[in-house]
Amino acid sequence: MLVDYPDTLSRLETALGRHFADSPTILNVPGVSVALKVDPFYYLALRPAFFELLGKWAAVPPARVEETLSRTGNLVLGPGRVRYDKPLAVFEEGSAAVLKIPADFVPAEWIDRAVVMYGNEPAPLPVSGLRLVDDSQRQALAGHFAGMTQLAALAFGTPAKR
Repeated sequence: MLVDYPDTLSRLETALGRHFADSPTILNVPGVSVALKVDPFYYLALRPAFFELLGKWAAVPPARVEETLSRTGNLVLGPGRVRYDKPLAVFEEGSAAVLKIPADFVPAEWIDRAVVMYGNEPAPLPVSGLRLVDDSQRQALAGHFAGMTQLAALAFGTPAKR
């Protein structure tokens, strides 16, 4: 069976934007959202929640969501077309609590287009308060983003001291 990736991508984009219009906390709220903008170029999408919910909203199986996003360039894949396989250490600005979460990176352009076109937002969303812990994972992520726009420095930080 041939998969119509452009059609599926359009359904996903429409569903994401419309669901955002009904429930804006699905994006950019640390501790609540399934995807958070970590710099002007990328959202961090919680795995598997982002793909499961997006699939539910668009009536597309989660595996098809992942396949569609990866085949259309809307899921960041590293060298060898692989996902980042280590949990990411993250924290909310001003907080000392660090969480390790499985996540993927999605180009901001795709999510921002969905919220502007179908989510009634006048402009792309701002960068959230979620940061990646600035330690050895910065180098590993730089390798994952080889040949692409790297994560901006503002995506990284140091948690507050306890």
